[in-house]
Amino acid sequence: GLQLRAGRVGFNRGGRKMGALVGVGDLAFKILPLNAKLKAGLPAMAKVFTQFSDQNSWVEDHGETYRYHINPCPVCWGRSADRPICFAAKGLLEEGLQWVSGGRKFRVDEIDCVAMGDENCTFAIYKEPIG
Repeated sequence: GLQLRAGRVGFNRGGRKMGALVGVGDLAFKILPLNAKLKAGLPAMAKVFTQFSDQNSWVEDHGETYRYHINPCPVCWGRSADRPICFAAKGLLEEGLQWVSGGRKFRVDEIDCVAMGDENCTFAIYKEPIG
């Protein structure tokens, strides 16, 4: 719970500033339909994290979900676990999605984790909002 909260606060304190870097905060973006906001906003988030950190992030469309990949992952780097443990990254994604979508909440599940031996940390982001 604490890592989720830290990720959400981290986005609120710093991530919102990235909107100006990629045009996500523009009025034209705000009036787009939800699916267009997600399709443009998620790759924009990944681009900013790739450009301004040591992590490489990218997004793929998988039908009912987007897959958000991170490598290397700053949350689980150097750790081992038998289940996904990147809750801070999950919280950051959840808060970023809420901001990009204008207040909607989305289900985000970590499905691969480097700490478990996977190649990347991968999050499934369900396209249908839950709130």
